[in-house]
Amino acid sequence: MLKIRISGSESELKKVAHKAENSSIQRFNRGHGKTSFAIDIQISVEDFVNNLNLSSDNQFSNHNNMCNAQKIQTELESLLVELSAK
Repeated sequence: MLKIRISGSESELKKVAHKAENSSIQRFNRGHGKTSFAIDIQISVEDFVNNLNLSSDNQFSNHNNMCNAQKIQTELESLLVELSAK
């Protein structure tokens, strides 16, 4: 399982928490007096990889971003293979 932490405004995270169903918004008081919000979501590696849309027909406008996205997808697929073998 992957644990992904998403940070954003409280109102944005309420929308995510509603979709994720089993997540709650965490509040962090920072030393400089500001408050930040985050939500932790668990997802299986297989579900994460299956939901990635890093194919060549996506909306990346920059070739460098495409190369980075393809590298990330390759690394995640390798991780999935390695985890599946265990």
